[in-house]
Order: sequence, then C-alpha cells, then structure tokens
Amino acid sequence: MRFSSMNMRFRFQLSVAALALLTIAAAPCRLDGARIFDSGSTNVRGFTIAVRSDGTGWWRPSSRMGQPTTPEHTFTIDQRVARRFLGALADGRAQHVGSVPCMKSASFGHSVFAIWHGWRSPDITCPLDSAGAQRIAADIHAVIAASGMPAPTVGRRIGLPGNEPRRQPSEPSPAGSATPQPRSTPT
Repeated sequence: MRFSSMNMRFRFQLSVAALALLTIAAAPCRLDGARIFDSGSTNVRGFTIAVRSDGTGWWRPSSRMGQPTTPEHTFTIDQRVARRFLGALADGRAQHVGSVPCMKSASFGHSVFAIWHGWRSPDITCPLDSAGAQRIAADIHAVIAASGMPAPTVGRRIGLPGNEPRRQPSEPSPAGSATPQPRSTPT
C-alpha cells in the first residue's frame, strides 16, 4: 500500500512539473519595442513611429501643435530590420552614445530621435560623431522607409490657416531695386 501511494505521488509531481514546463514553453515571449519621433517644424508635420521586435508597429503624423493625430496606421516590417534597429539602440545605450549639439533654424529645424526603455538616442539631424550613432541613424532611416509611411507625411508642407484671408493690395507698390537709390528731397 505504501509503495502504491509513493508511486502515485511521484506520478502526480511529475505531471505537475511537465505541465509547468509546457506552460512556460507555450507562453509568448515578451516583445521589445521603441519609438521614433520627428518633432516637425513650423512648416512640416512631425510623426511618431512605434516598432516591436516582431516587426509589427504603427505610425501617426503629429498636428501642427505637435500633438498626435489619429488614427494610427499599422504596418509589419521584416523582423530582422526591427531587431537590428533595437540592437543598435541597445548598443548605443551601452556605449553611452550621446548627442552632439547643433544649431537649427527656428522655423525649419526639427529633431529625429528614438526612445528605447527610457534612453533617448542622438538627434540624427545633427552631426554624428561615432559609429554607434551612425548605425542608429541608418536603422532609424531603414525603419521609416520600411514602415510604408508616405513621403508627404514625412515632409508635407502645411498651408495657411483658412481663417487668414489674403487680399490684393489696393495700390500697387513701386518695384524695388537691388541697388540702393538716393532719396529724393522735396524742393
């Protein structure tokens, strides 16, 4: 009787262990991911791209005020492109790749960078001073191209607001001259 009870207990424990291993093996792997941001400028919309290690993601243009717009446009890219991008970000953080400050136009300057687990990549619109920063820039460009985001969203010019009418001047102004002319003095 005792032998049968121990055998039963062993079988039960073995079954529980096998079930636990199957559950762990069947559990989906956690996906890694990052976001690419383009801040946009006065005349060009920015955008946000989110990409996961399995190649799925979405992109969405920003409004003129920098706020995200809806809806999100989903895409799937090659997993190798996504994993290479995430690997470049991981290496960049490990190597302490930093940004090189650069001057930007107040109206036309914009920034493009990635955020991965709280770490911000260098702004790829500024000079890149290391191989790690150049690799990140190349992979950001590869993800943007593979996402299927149409070119007008990347660099679409924003027109004038509809509430700002344009009127022709009532009097034609005199044509300007490239060469300064002496002022006439009244006699």
